[in-house]
Amino acid sequence: MTPPGCPFHSPTTPKFRRVLTAAVVALLATGGLGMSAAASPTAPPTAVVSAAAYQPSAEEIATWPWLDQSKTPEQRAQLLVDAMNEDQLVHMLHGYSSLIGTRLKPGGPPSIGYIRAIPELRIPALVMSDGPSGLRNGEKATALPAPITQAASFNKDLAYAYGKTIGQDAADRGQDLIFGPGFNLARNPQAGRTFEYFGEDPFLAGSMAAANTRGLQDTGIMATLKNYVANNQETNRTLNNSQVDDRTLHEIYEMPFRIAIQQAEPAAVMCAYNKINGKTACGSKETLIDDLRNLHGFGGFVVTDYPAAWSPTDIKNGLNVELPGSFWTTKSQINRAVSKGQMTWDDVRGRVKETLVQMFRFKMFDHPWDEKEADRARTITEVPPERGNAVAQRAVEEGAVLMKNDGMLPIGTTLEGKSVSRVLIVGSGAKKPMSGGGSSNVTSPVASDSAIDALKKRLGPEIEVAYHSEWDPVGIKREAAKADYVIVFATQISTELIDRPNLDFLPHIHNAVSAAAKGNANTVVVVQAGGPVLMPWLDKVRGVLNVFYPGQAAGEATARLLTGEVNPSGRLPQTFPATNSQFPANTRAQFPGAKAGFEARYTEGIMMGYRWYETLGQKPAFPFGFGLSYTTFDVSEPSLAAASGSATEPVKVSVTVRNTGDRAGAVAPQVYVKKPERAGLQTPAKELVAFDKVTLAPGEERTLTMSVEALQLSVWNTATQAYEVPAGTFVFSAGLDVASTKGAASYRVK
Repeated sequence: MTPPGCPFHSPTTPKFRRVLTAAVVALLATGGLGMSAAASPTAPPTAVVSAAAYQPSAEEIATWPWLDQSKTPEQRAQLLVDAMNEDQLVHMLHGYSSLIGTRLKPGGPPSIGYIRAIPELRIPALVMSDGPSGLRNGEKATALPAPITQAASFNKDLAYAYGKTIGQDAADRGQDLIFGPGFNLARNPQAGRTFEYFGEDPFLAGSMAAANTRGLQDTGIMATLKNYVANNQETNRTLNNSQVDDRTLHEIYEMPFRIAIQQAEPAAVMCAYNKINGKTACGSKETLIDDLRNLHGFGGFVVTDYPAAWSPTDIKNGLNVELPGSFWTTKSQINRAVSKGQMTWDDVRGRVKETLVQMFRFKMFDHPWDEKEADRARTITEVPPERGNAVAQRAVEEGAVLMKNDGMLPIGTTLEGKSVSRVLIVGSGAKKPMSGGGSSNVTSPVASDSAIDALKKRLGPEIEVAYHSEWDPVGIKREAAKADYVIVFATQISTELIDRPNLDFLPHIHNAVSAAAKGNANTVVVVQAGGPVLMPWLDKVRGVLNVFYPGQAAGEATARLLTGEVNPSGRLPQTFPATNSQFPANTRAQFPGAKAGFEARYTEGIMMGYRWYETLGQKPAFPFGFGLSYTTFDVSEPSLAAASGSATEPVKVSVTVRNTGDRAGAVAPQVYVKKPERAGLQTPAKELVAFDKVTLAPGEERTLTMSVEALQLSVWNTATQAYEVPAGTFVFSAGLDVASTKGAASYRVK
C-alpha cells in the first residue's frame, strides 16, 4: 500500500492507477491477491438450516435487535448502523479478493470478492464471485454459452432460466452475490467483451438483463449490473475518458441500466473503470447519485471494478464498497477526508446502510450463526454436473443464428437425393468449443461434448466422419474433394483486457474455409466467435451457422441444429458490418480514442449500431435482428389499438405472424418506431421498441399484441434533465429484422 503523502496516492495522477492496473492484470493471469487469511484447499459442508425456517431467540433479538425478522430491511439496517462504531463502519467499505478464486477464509466458501464477517454484531461475510456466463471462482460450475446468446434468442424466458442456473450454482457454493449480468452496449464491434454483453440496442439489452437478474435473484443470490457506465472498450479501460454528450449518455448508454433497475430491482451495481466526461465512474456524484439513484431509482449498493476507486470521497459520491482491497477506504484515509471537511461520518453511515439493506433483503442475517466459522451457517456442496446442462443446451439452440442456407441445411444421410458416405469435419472447435476469456471463463463440471461425436451418433455407422486440422489448407482441400460435404468450425477468440484489432478471422481460419470450399462446393461453416466477423468466403460456402461461444453443451446443441432436430431461431443482437470500417465509431479518435487511446470521443452520438446503418442508408453484411430458419415466416404490418394518446400512455401494437413453411419453428417479430423530429433534435430512422417470440406449427398463424411503454418513446431533454415523450407523430413498423420492416402505423401524442 502506498504511504500517505506519496504523489502516487493522488487521484489526479494516473501513475498510481497504472501500478495497480499492472498488478491486477498480472494477478488475473497468474494468481490471487494475498490480502486475507490463507486459502484452504478443501472445505467440509456446513450444517444448514434454511433461512425461512430459522427464527432467532428472544435472547438473540435482545442482544442484536436487527435480527428481528418482523421488521423491514430498512428498519433492521438502521438499527444495525446505529450500533456500529467507526471501525466497524469502515470494515464494510471494502472487500478482499483472490481474483482467480480461492477460499479467503479457511473452511469458508470460494470467492472472487469477500467482505469479512463482524461476529460481535452477527454481520455475516458477504461472499462474491464472477458470473456473466456462469459461476466463476476457481471451481467447477455450469459453463453456459456466451451471454450474447441470451440477446440473440430474443426470449426473456431464456434469459430468466440462464440467470436462475447461475444462481442455483452460486447457492450450492455458499455465495451471496454474483458480478453479473454484464451488459454494456456494443458501441464498436471490435470491443473485447462483446460476447459477454447483450448487443447494441438499449431496449433489448435492458430487457434481457432484467430477466436474467430476476432469474438470478429468485434463487436468493444478489445480482450486480455491470459496468456502469459508458464502459465500451478494453483498450486503456482503467484510464480512458468517455467523452459523451448528455443526450447520448442518458438515452443510449444509461437506458439499459434504467430498464433493468426498474424491472428487476438488482441488489448491486458495479461501477466502471473509465471516466465519464472527465469524472471517474466510481467517484462521480452525477453518475452514482444524481443519475443511478435519483433518476433511475436504484436502491442497492455500488461496488467497484478491480480496482476502480480514486479517492476516499468516492464514498460520499455514491460508492459503497471498494474492491479488491482497501486502497482508499482505510480508517486513516476516511479520517483524513473527514478532518478536511471533504465528507462526514454520516456519509459513511448512509453508504453502509445501503449495503446492509440488501443483505437484510436477501435474508443473509436470517440463518443460524456458526460459532466455529464465525459466520452464518452456509451450505457448501458440489454443483450437480447435469443440472445446468439443459439450460446450457437450450441457450445455444435458441441463440444460434442461421446466417446462410443455400438449401444444404439441415444435413442428413442424403444430400440432394444421393446417399452420403463420407463427411469431413475441419477445425478444433468441433472437438473443444471456443470460449471467451476473462471473468466469463468458467470451468464446467462436465467435459464439453464433442460436435464430432454428436454428429457421428446422428449420421450412423454407415457414414464415415473424418476430421482434419484447420492448420493444413492443402490437406483440407484434398480431403474435402473425397467427401460428400464438409463442415468447417471457424473459431475466433475474444477476451476481457484486449479489444480485437479488426473483425477478421485469423489467416489460418480463412485459409481453411477457402480450401474446403475449393475442394468441395458443399461446404458449411459453423462460426464460434464472440461477435461480428467478416466472411470474405461467404459466397463460396452453402451455409453458415453462428453459435457464438457455445459452452459445455456445444456438441449436442450444434449437432441438433445442423441436423434439423432443432430449428434455428436466433436473431442477431448486433449488426455484422460488410468491412473493417463500416460501423459507427470507426475513427481512431472515437475508438479506442484520441490521445493514445485515453480519450474516447462519442461523436457518433445516438447513431450507434443499427441506428447508424438505417439512418445513413448503410447496407451491412447482416442487419440487426437478422436470422434464418428451416421454415419461413410472414409478419404483417403493425396495427395500433388507438390512433392517439397522452405522453404517459403505453401504445398497444399488434402484428400477425404466420408460419408459411413446412416445419415447426420459433420466430421473433420486432417492432420499430420513428420518433417525431423537431428543430435541433435528430431521431434515428428506426428504434426497437417491442419484440416477442412464438413457436408456430406449419401453416399456423397467431396475432401478438405488444405494449410499448412511454419510456421507449421518450427522448432525453437536456434542458429539463428528464426523459420526455415528445408531442407529434410516431410511425411504427414491424418485421423479422431492422432492414426488412413494413408498415407505417401512425400514432399521435397530443
